[in-house]
Amino acid sequence: MLYLDLDGTLLDDRDRHYATYVEVLSAPELRGVPIPLKEYWGLRQEAKAVDEILKRSRLFPPKYKAFKQAFEERLETSEMLSLDTVREGVETALGKLYTKTPICLVTQRRAHDELLNQLEMLGIRKYFVEVLSGAPEVLRRPDKDARWKHKAELVRKRYRILPTETVYLGDTEGDVKCARSLGFEVWLLEGGHRTKELQIKADPDRIVADLPAALKYLLPGGRWQR
Repeated sequence: MLYLDLDGTLLDDRDRHYATYVEVLSAPELRGVPIPLKEYWGLRQEAKAVDEILKRSRLFPPKYKAFKQAFEERLETSEMLSLDTVREGVETALGKLYTKTPICLVTQRRAHDELLNQLEMLGIRKYFVEVLSGAPEVLRRPDKDARWKHKAELVRKRYRILPTETVYLGDTEGDVKCARSLGFEVWLLEGGHRTKELQIKADPDRIVADLPAALKYLLPGGRWQR
């Protein structure tokens, strides 16, 4: 069985995140100064804290909380989701994979209905036997592991008996931790939300360029060809 992350792994969501950042930061009550797209995503891929990005955006610290709340509320609206695109070769790769093994999508999106609508619009909903989504509650005392733990819990709640011979494909260190906690083999795809250096440091079982590149390891003579 395959478990796939969505944003950064299957979808290019850079334009959506940056457009949301610019729109929210430029609101009259915040009046920050957006940094260039390349610098913004450079910081994101280096796993820099949001506060570091906001500091460079000349936003006053007392306004950080308001920015983060508005950003989360705006990020998954249908208007912003329309900016996402399917990464090159992903749809073709999914078409080859879903005839060989069940594919489950696991994402930390909060708006489930908007997520399903987006997958339908992009033409890839049909490839997934399950679409698991949700994000942890915001706690007073932040837990740096809350997001990947919640992601793992989504899988455990759906599959109380976890499948064997499973590969989890993602793009961040959180995906590695999530997969390992579930006992899954984990691969990271390049070009998403982390630099190659950070992906190596996360120590996954394999790093591949993208989903099409993963096919040669998954399909020829593989477990799902039998």
